[in-house]
Parts: sequence; structure tokens; C-alpha cells
Amino acid sequence: MKANKRVASVALMLGLFGSALVGGASMAQATGGYSCSNGLANVVTCNNTVAGVPVTLIVTGNRTLNGNEIGILQNNLNNTAVNVTAIKNSVFNTYASFNPTVIIKKINVCIASVCS
Repeated sequence: MKANKRVASVALMLGLFGSALVGGASMAQATGGYSCSNGLANVVTCNNTVAGVPVTLIVTGNRTLNGNEIGILQNNLNNTAVNVTAIKNSVFNTYASFNPTVIIKKINVCIASVCS
């Protein structure tokens, strides 16, 4: 009898834990937006969990972006219309006054599998 209670308790806890994970994932998906990070060879990638519009930046020189620079980029992208021109302008405007200077060599924006 004790074994059955213990198995039932473990099953209940696993079920509650699984529900919390599913609920947490749904919540993150609903409030998601751009998430940017440094990659290899001066590349910064920004993925959008809501609109599915990835943005890739190639930074000139041997430079990665610090946490503050990435955070500002994410905030600006999250407040930008989902079109190529607006996204590219947002990136350039974000880094126009940074010190040390951030020079973006290339920006790839992909909408519906078309990148420009």
C-alpha cells in the first residue's frame, strides 16, 4: 500500500511539473520577441519567436557586442515594424552614436524565406 501511494505522489508531482513547463513555454511564446546573441566571426544573430523574422548582423572589425549593446538592439527591434527597410534602419540608428563605434558591414533580414 505504501508503494502505491509513493508511486501516485511521484506521478502527481511529475504531472504538475509537466503542466508548469507547458504553461511556461506558452507564456514565453506569447510574450516573446527578438533575442540576440554574439556568434562566431563578428556575427550577431537575432531570432524573433513571434514574427519569425531572423536578423543577422556582420560587425566590422574584430569586435563582439557587449550585453548593453545587444539589449538596446533587442529593444529597438522589438519596437520596429516587420519590414526589411524598417529593421535595417533600426539597426543603423541603434549603433549610430555608440562609443566605441559599432560599424555594421552587412545586415541580412529574412521574411518568408526571402533574405535581403
